[in-house]
Amino acid sequence: MTHASKQDTLNIGRSITQVCAIVLCLIIAGCMNTDHTRSIDDPSSLQSTRNLYHFARICMGSRCTIVIEADSEPDAASAATAAFEEIARIEQVLSDYRPDSEAMQLVRKAPNQWHPVSETLFEVLVRSMDIHKVTHGAFDPTVGAFTSLWRESSMPDKDSIKDAADRVGMIHVQLDPASRSVRLGSSGMILDFGGIGKGYAAQRAIELLSTMGYPVACVDMGGDLVVGDPPTNQPDGWRVEIADGLGDSRIEYRSNCAIATSGDLERFYVYDGVRYSHILDPRTGYGIRERRAVTVIASDAAQADAIASAVSVVGEQAVDALKLAYPHIEIHLVTRPLNSE
Repeated sequence: MTHASKQDTLNIGRSITQVCAIVLCLIIAGCMNTDHTRSIDDPSSLQSTRNLYHFARICMGSRCTIVIEADSEPDAASAATAAFEEIARIEQVLSDYRPDSEAMQLVRKAPNQWHPVSETLFEVLVRSMDIHKVTHGAFDPTVGAFTSLWRESSMPDKDSIKDAADRVGMIHVQLDPASRSVRLGSSGMILDFGGIGKGYAAQRAIELLSTMGYPVACVDMGGDLVVGDPPTNQPDGWRVEIADGLGDSRIEYRSNCAIATSGDLERFYVYDGVRYSHILDPRTGYGIRERRAVTVIASDAAQADAIASAVSVVGEQAVDALKLAYPHIEIHLVTRPLNSE
């Protein structure tokens, strides 16, 4: 196989810890130089190639790229604008970095009382709870009390970890579908949707594009990739190169699916002679003891995102249970001990 040049390749990758351990390359047949992809805020900068139009913005802390097959550039730009606005709306609901987001407003409300929430927040919580149960807590959006500690300190003290642990766990979250309300059982909780939010946003964006009449599209949320129908000039599907972080890669042609990457094969830290990965285990509040790189392929990007996050934490022991619970997903895992070179 001849590797595509930088001009032909759209690189994506994602890690819970902001480190890309796996690289996915979406290689679009017939595309011109993707370095010319610009924000749609500057329409004069747009580039089209064989009716494939490329648009980019910074969304949810990452570069988000949307590719749409359309009859004209103005049509594609209008559709991309709608998709980016949908992603921005979801970010305003789920972000734990924005103090005015719906999620952050919810955790500041009185605990042990029912509070109505938006359809988006409720749906993400329902889906999170499902994966939380299957993974026995390896995936947990209430992990924010831990992650906020690690943002403040390179090594939080044990008392701080213990205090945060009292505010972590889906046991503290109750959902009432009838009233679409949430009750949090502890004050000081922080909802962190970093393990599912980008996938959820990417899925909603591509679904919106399809309903608008653009089924041939892809959305890259910086490691959470979702592709629709295959391009007209590439009926086998979107060409995706998946690298496992150890120098090996494979080419696949995919359509109407989501591909999520997670993990960290390179980054770790040492404390008292013990090596920890930068991947945080929500069950302990500490980094895991192995380096892992995960690729998950599923029909839904939110599901792929969350499962990739969980496998990054648990490793091989989670794979069989997840495949049993979700028989149509694919999980590819590479593991190295922290003390390996």
